[in-house]
Amino acid sequence: MKRHLIFLLVLLHLFTAPLVAQPLTGGTARKAAGIAPGEHPGEPGATVEGRVVDRAGEPVPGVAVVMLDRDSLYVAAAASGADGRFRIDSRVRPYRLLFQHLAYEVRTLEGAADRVGDIALNDAATAIEGVVVSVERPVVRVEEGKLSYDLGAATKGMAVNNAYEAIERLPGVSTQDGRLTLAGASGVTVILNGKPTTMSADQLESLLRSTPVERVERAEVMYSAPPQYHVRGAAINLVLRHGGERSFSGQLHGQYANNCFGSWEGGGNVVYTSPKWSADLNYTGGSVHDRRYFELRSLHDFEGERYDIAQQERITQEASYHQLRASLDWTPSEQSRLSAAYTASFNPDSKGLSLSSGSFVSSRSDNRTESQMHNLALRYRAPFGLDLGADYTCYRNPERSAQRNDYASGQQNAFDIVSGQIIDRLNVTADQQVALGARWKFNTGGAFGWAESHDWQRYLPREGSIDASDTESRLDEYTANLYAGASRQLAKGSLSFSLAGEYYRMGDYENWSLYPQASFNWMFSKEHMLQLTLSSDKSYPSYWEMQGAVSYVDGYSEIHGTPGLRPAKNYSAQALYMYRSKYIFMLFWNEMPDYFTQTAWQSSERLALIYQTLNWDTNRQWGANVIVPFKAGQWLESRLVFTGLHLTQRCDRFHDIGFDRSKWVGVVRMDNTFRLSRKPDLTLDLSGHYQSTAIQATYDVEPVWQIDAGAKWSFARGRASLTVRCTDLFGTSMPYTKIRYRGQHLDMDSGFYTRTLTVRLAYRFGGYKERKHAKVDTSRFGH
Repeated sequence: MKRHLIFLLVLLHLFTAPLVAQPLTGGTARKAAGIAPGEHPGEPGATVEGRVVDRAGEPVPGVAVVMLDRDSLYVAAAASGADGRFRIDSRVRPYRLLFQHLAYEVRTLEGAADRVGDIALNDAATAIEGVVVSVERPVVRVEEGKLSYDLGAATKGMAVNNAYEAIERLPGVSTQDGRLTLAGASGVTVILNGKPTTMSADQLESLLRSTPVERVERAEVMYSAPPQYHVRGAAINLVLRHGGERSFSGQLHGQYANNCFGSWEGGGNVVYTSPKWSADLNYTGGSVHDRRYFELRSLHDFEGERYDIAQQERITQEASYHQLRASLDWTPSEQSRLSAAYTASFNPDSKGLSLSSGSFVSSRSDNRTESQMHNLALRYRAPFGLDLGADYTCYRNPERSAQRNDYASGQQNAFDIVSGQIIDRLNVTADQQVALGARWKFNTGGAFGWAESHDWQRYLPREGSIDASDTESRLDEYTANLYAGASRQLAKGSLSFSLAGEYYRMGDYENWSLYPQASFNWMFSKEHMLQLTLSSDKSYPSYWEMQGAVSYVDGYSEIHGTPGLRPAKNYSAQALYMYRSKYIFMLFWNEMPDYFTQTAWQSSERLALIYQTLNWDTNRQWGANVIVPFKAGQWLESRLVFTGLHLTQRCDRFHDIGFDRSKWVGVVRMDNTFRLSRKPDLTLDLSGHYQSTAIQATYDVEPVWQIDAGAKWSFARGRASLTVRCTDLFGTSMPYTKIRYRGQHLDMDSGFYTRTLTVRLAYRFGGYKERKHAKVDTSRFGH
C-alpha cells in the first residue's frame, strides 16, 4: 500500500508541477534543478537517460522514475514514454533512481553515469490485469526551436520497413521526383547527429533504407538550420541512439520487390557497445531489374514546315550493388569523443538497354557502367566545446555505350561513346560553442572544401556521321565559409541568429555571398507555440551538368551539358503556429534566384528535342500549409495535410524564347494507420495524395494522384516483422505533361510501370541498441 501511495504521489507531481510551481530563488532553485554550487545548467552531461523494459525486453511506458541525491533527498522525476525511454535533467552525481509502476516491483539503481541503458522490471505479484490507461501523446515536441519527433513512437504499428520510410511519414514530409521534400520549404537536407552527410542523396537514401527505425532516437525538423550544422535552409536531423552499457545486437533483413521485374535485397547490421568504445558494421547488397516506358509526340516547326514526330521509348536496367559501412567510436569522457567511419558503395556491373521506335527514328542503345565510392570521415569533440571534422571522398565511374539510329528518311548512323568521371573531394570543419551564463550561447566556426572533377566523353563513329565533339575537362572547386551566431533562452521561448560569409570559386567563376539566419520561438503555453524563421541557402549543379557533353536518348532526343551553369540562391521565411502540440498552421515564402532544372526545348536549328539544365531568373513560391492529425479510439490514427501555393517562374534567356508564368497549386495528402489486431499484432496503412495542375518552366503538368497500401505483422515478441507494401496501386503517380508555349508543342506520357510490390522480412537479435551513420554526399556525381 505504501508503494502504491508513493507511486500516485509521484504521478501527481509529474502532472501538476508545471501548473502550480512557484518561482524559486537562490540555492533552493539550484537544488530543485539538480545543480550543484559552481555548476551551470545546459552543460554537457546534465541529463540522465535510459529505457525501462520488462523481462521480455519490451518497453514499459508510464513508469515513474524518481531521482534522489546521496542524502536520499528528492531531486527530480520523469515518466517513461511509449518506447520506455526517460530523461531527467540534472547534474547531481552520484544519484539513486527509483523505478515505480503499479504492475511491477519497485527497483532501485545507484550510479553516476549519464546513460543507464535498459532497466528491466519484474512483474508484481499483485498486478491487476485488464485495466488500460491510454494517453494521446503530442505529435511533436518543441526543443530549442526544433520540431522534435520520436520517430519510433510516431510510426509505431505503421507498415514502414526502415528509417527512410519513417521519415516520409513525418508531418509535411513527402517524396517528389525521388527526393524528400518538406512542405513550406524549397528543399530539405537530411543530416545525421548534427553534421551534414558526405554522401549523395541516392547513397543516403540507400543507407537509410537499410537502417532500422529503432536506430533513430528522434528526428528534428528545422526550417532554418543554425550554421553549426553546416547546412543552410531547412534540414531534418536524425539523432542516433548511443548505448553506454555493454551489449551486442543487430538485425538481419531480406526483401523482394516487383516493378515489372523482380529485384531483391539482403543485409545485416551488428552493433557492439561498451562504456567507452562502440563499433558497428552495416552491409546491404542486392540487385535491381526494372523497366521504364514513355510516349512522346512532338509537333516540331522547322524551316517553315511542321513535322509530326511520335516516339515510344522502352528502357530496361539491370544492376547489382553492395554497400558497406563500418565505424568506431571512443568516448574517453562524457564531454569528449573521437569517431572514425568508412563508407563504401560498389556497383560492379550495370547494364541498360534503350529501344526507341516511331515515325522519326528507330534507335537502340546498349549501356554498361560501373561505379565505386570510398569515404573516410573523422570527427573529434573536445571537452571544452571544440568540434573538428574531416572527410575525404573518392568516386570513380567509367561508362561505355553503343548506339544505332535508323531514320525514317533512310539515313543511318552508329557510334560508341566512352565516358567517365573521377572525383576527389576533401571537407574540413571546425566549430566552437561557448555558453555565457544560463541563457546565452555563442557559436563560431567555419568550413573549407576542395573538389577536383575529371570528366570526359569521346565518340567513336562506326557507321555514317555524327554531329558531336569529344569533351574532356578538369574542374577545381574551392569553398570557404566562416560564421558567427548566438542563441538565447527566453522566459517562454528562444531566439537564435547568425551570419555566414562564403567564398566560392570554380574555374573562372568566383562569388562572395552572405547568408543570414534567424529563428524566434514563443511558447504561449505548453500546447501553443509560434515559430518565425528566416534562412538563406545556395544549391550547386552536378559536376556532369556543368560540362559541355552531349548524350543521346535516341536519334531525336538529346541531353546537353551547360558550361557556366551557376549555383542557385534561396531565401526562405516561415511563420508556424502549433495548436495543442499537434495541429500545425504555416505561412511560407521562398525566393530562388538563378534556380536551375532540366527542361525540354524543340530546337529551332534542327529536328532535335534538347533536354538541358539552365539558370532561371527566379522561381518564387508562397502559400500556406495545414497539418491536422486525428484519432478514432485505438483502431485508427490519421493525418491530413493541406497545401496551397502560388508559383511564379521566369527565365528571360530560355534558348530563343523566354517565359514568365504563374500558377496556383493545391495539394492534399492523407495517411491512415488501422490496427487490425493486437494478438496477432497486425496493422494496415492506407495513404493517398492529390495535386492539382501545375507548371514547370514551359511545361503544363496535369493533375496527379496516388494511393499506397501496406500491412505489417510483428511476431516473435516484436523481434521479427513481415511487411507487405504496394505503392501507387492504380499506376497514377506520374503526371501527363505537355508544352503549348510560343510555338513549342510537345506531349509526354511516362505513367507506365509505376506500381511496386515489396515484401520484407526482418529479425532483430540481442538488445539492439542501434546507431545511425553519416552518409557521403554524392549528389553532384554521376552522368
